[in-house]
Amino acid sequence: MNDEHDERNIDQERRRKVQNFRVHIEEEPAEEMPETTISSYSNPGEAKKRRESFPDAGAAERAKLAHKLRDREKGKKNRNFFRLIWFGMVLLFSILSARYLVAGMNDMLGVDRQAVNVTVEVPKNAAADKVTDLLYQVGAIKDKNFFRFYSRMTKAPQTYDGGSYQITTGMDYEAIINSIQSSQNRVDTVKVTFTEGMNAMEIAEKLEKNGVCSAKEALKAFNTTDLDKDYDVLAAIPGTSERYYRLEGYLFPDTYWFFKNEDPKDAVEKLVGNCSNKLTKQIRQKAKDEGMSVDQLLTLASMIQAEAADKTDMYRVSSVFHNRLSSKDTALLHLDSDPTTIYPYRQRSQIPAAERDSYKSKYDTYTVVGLPAGPICNPGLDAIDAALNPDSTGYYYFCHSKDGKAYYARTLAGHEENLEEAGLK
Repeated sequence: MNDEHDERNIDQERRRKVQNFRVHIEEEPAEEMPETTISSYSNPGEAKKRRESFPDAGAAERAKLAHKLRDREKGKKNRNFFRLIWFGMVLLFSILSARYLVAGMNDMLGVDRQAVNVTVEVPKNAAADKVTDLLYQVGAIKDKNFFRFYSRMTKAPQTYDGGSYQITTGMDYEAIINSIQSSQNRVDTVKVTFTEGMNAMEIAEKLEKNGVCSAKEALKAFNTTDLDKDYDVLAAIPGTSERYYRLEGYLFPDTYWFFKNEDPKDAVEKLVGNCSNKLTKQIRQKAKDEGMSVDQLLTLASMIQAEAADKTDMYRVSSVFHNRLSSKDTALLHLDSDPTTIYPYRQRSQIPAAERDSYKSKYDTYTVVGLPAGPICNPGLDAIDAALNPDSTGYYYFCHSKDGKAYYARTLAGHEENLEEAGLK
């Protein structure tokens, strides 16, 4: 019983709670809604005013988004268009560059040029651009700009020595540049002969006459010391301010080939190089045995060359000079050689008029004791041999008539008679 009673109580309590719960929901007050006037939407004018006064935020955002999408699409199209333009430009540039490079490479290698011998006249100290124009004019190159580019890349000379060069138009760039740098391809050569006894001034004048270099440049080169390191005979030349031209006597008389507009030092080196070769070990040793330096040998030989009438006469003239140099008579130590009195000139008429009457050479052997400071001309091998191997005579004086006849004397009195007989007094 008690159990049934308890179950009823529990059931009643459950019902009560459910009932209370329902009542609570029903009694909960409803949320007040704001008043809206729906009648205004039935008026189109009023609705338009409300839309203008209170625009739809969602529609604005959608419009903005649509605008962005249109801009993005437009930008994408523009980018694609410009990419296409850029690609086209790059492609065109590549094609043109390739064609230029191919044409330039062919010209560099001489592929499209017919092989013809041409002569290029390059001025002295010509700039690289000038040489490029000259090569283009003779057909040695077809592309001046590519040749300039190649020259810069290969560090070719910026200036050229000048001259007339024979080249072939089928040559590549490197061969062309090498050809106009090498003297082997020069065709502007000139053959010049210097005779025995010519002095420095005469040699300089002949170099100028043949277009090798100016006489002024040559005379300047005759005083150089730049070649001493290469030639011991030059290094042994005594240093003295009394010398007019340092290399006088070493400009060996011979026939030479020079280039037009040649560097004066190069021209001089040809002469002194030949002299060094001609002065053999035997000659140098003989001079040493005779108590002479090479410079003294050439000085004596130059005086013999200037005084003697012929080869045979050289050995007798040499004997007179040797006899005087060996004499104990101080008066005889003055060699009294007339050509020394006006050196470096050959004739008195060559001396400037203002100083002609009072001119006094530093080489004048009427006042200088023994040999002068240096050679008075450039002797040949015969005069050099005569200086080393004089005749054995007792003569201390000599003279020559105008027709070249030689007179010798042992005494001053005999010499005076010879002068009268030769028509010199």
